[in-house]
Amino acid sequence: MKNTIAYESFLLKTLTKDNFSIIVGGFCPKGKKLEAINIYEKISEFMLGQSKDEYIIDYTLAEAIKKISPEWVSVVGASISIDNIKNKTGGIIGSPCEQNESAQDEIEEIITGIYLISFSGGPGAAFKGSYSDGLKLKNILIEYKKGKYDIDTVTNKFSEITDLYILVEDGSGYMSRGGIYVSDNNGKHYKTFN
Repeated sequence: MKNTIAYESFLLKTLTKDNFSIIVGGFCPKGKKLEAINIYEKISEFMLGQSKDEYIIDYTLAEAIKKISPEWVSVVGASISIDNIKNKTGGIIGSPCEQNESAQDEIEEIITGIYLISFSGGPGAAFKGSYSDGLKLKNILIEYKKGKYDIDTVTNKFSEITDLYILVEDGSGYMSRGGIYVSDNNGKHYKTFN
């Protein structure tokens, strides 16, 4: 199946209404990047850091993203940095039109030719490609979680397999790295909390 829509990635970093750093990125139809950025800057109108509960943090973040997402955005990821959180959390990725789900550690085709891989405790990624590409990328992410690769190695390996991807790191909790890495025909870009 050939995907008839040409996608590009978008990426922005801002502060929530309650002054927590947040990064949002995703895929939108080619030519709509600036419009997507302007829409997702509205995340700054939300209070997203009021809970210290890991599940509530991700749920609140996902609900805020869904509220502002236009139907033409196919994939969105977000990472939020909230202080004094014990376990890794604060990172979501998926289709903003779908029901919220916890990470399944599986490869899932979310729209034609776009696949999602998400791990509880992060990271999560979406990419243009095939299921077999997903198997390779999943193995790269597993090795990354084990500490075998650094993030630059991961993004380089992703770029060898696909020209369109987003990788989301949890932004809150002990040992969380926080950040979003995107790639499209215009190259690789990233934003982190450091």
